[in-house]
Amino acid sequence: EADRLRNLVDRLLAPQKHLPRIQTFNVHQVCDRVASLIAVEYPGGMELVRDYDASLPDIDGDLEQLIQAVLNLARNSAQAMQGRGRIVFRTRIARQVTIGRIRHRLALDLHVIDSGPGVPAELRESIFYPLVTGRAGGSGLGLSMAQSLVQQHGGMIEFESRPGETDFRVRLPLIG
Repeated sequence: EADRLRNLVDRLLAPQKHLPRIQTFNVHQVCDRVASLIAVEYPGGMELVRDYDASLPDIDGDLEQLIQAVLNLARNSAQAMQGRGRIVFRTRIARQVTIGRIRHRLALDLHVIDSGPGVPAELRESIFYPLVTGRAGGSGLGLSMAQSLVQQHGGMIEFESRPGETDFRVRLPLIG
């Protein structure tokens, strides 16, 4: 994990030197890795649920970047729930969707759903901006970085939130 983070930081700080490491992988590898990291960070307090669509095809992308993006979402969820609650990793296929003004026949939806207090109304419009945080001691970089990493893959992150449930959806285009 330390090597993965060091490589990611090196590539983020000097992007012209480090091109994305594009490889083919199953998105469930991303979810499983993130769930295992959250389980280690919050032992005993988090219920982690995997709700996967087994028919999803493999995707091409930078595995480390997508792990970091989803980890930032899941870590925010865990922190919002103070390490006690439920996080669901759900994958689904979406048909005929528009991402950034481009129409895609198929897309992957990866949801990180938590049972926390919800996103405060005053943060909803600016939650993906750098340095915006609703947590004392938070850097305000996690969601901004997640959005940036997903956008580098041609995708986007959206969310819906109410008390008791916040659903961050990572939508990535699929070739096919």
